Amino acid sequence: MSRAKVIHSSPQDIEQAFYEALEAADLEALMDLWADDEHVVCIHPGGPRVEGYHDVRDSWKEILSAGALQIRVVPVHRVEGVMVSVHNIVEQVMMSSSRGEPHVVQVNATNVYHKGPNGWKIVMHHASPAMDSEEMVEDDLSDFDPQPTLH
Repeated sequence: MSRAKVIHSSPQDIEQAFYEALEAADLEALMDLWADDEHVVCIHPGGPRVEGYHDVRDSWKEILSAGALQIRVVPVHRVEGVMVSVHNIVEQVMMSSSRGEPHVVQVNATNVYHKGPNGWKIVMHHASPAMDSEEMVEDDLSDFDPQPTLH
């Protein structure tokens, strides 16, 4: 049975759906949010530039094979137009140390959304490790599930 397509009416709606799909480790829901285009781009922290819908899908499939991601999103700056919206955010990602101790890793991310006939779609996600993560958070784990998931 195929999933009903959702048309997202705002960049904020699609961004929320993006992080909900990551938290659910739902690859199909995640990829429904991306523009089905050979020019979409995704750069994961420390990773190469991945271009094209199918390659982006493969990259997320590999990441989500480890399970759901616990991410708290901190908006930093938005530039919004009629057809394009650019969101600069900080992702606070719950990780586990090699000893199994939970801690938060900060990632600077930029998400670019484009509005087309099927509503808003993701056309770019660029994430890189934050250089000074203590500036934003001191391992505040209160918003995270006590069962940490490796990223």
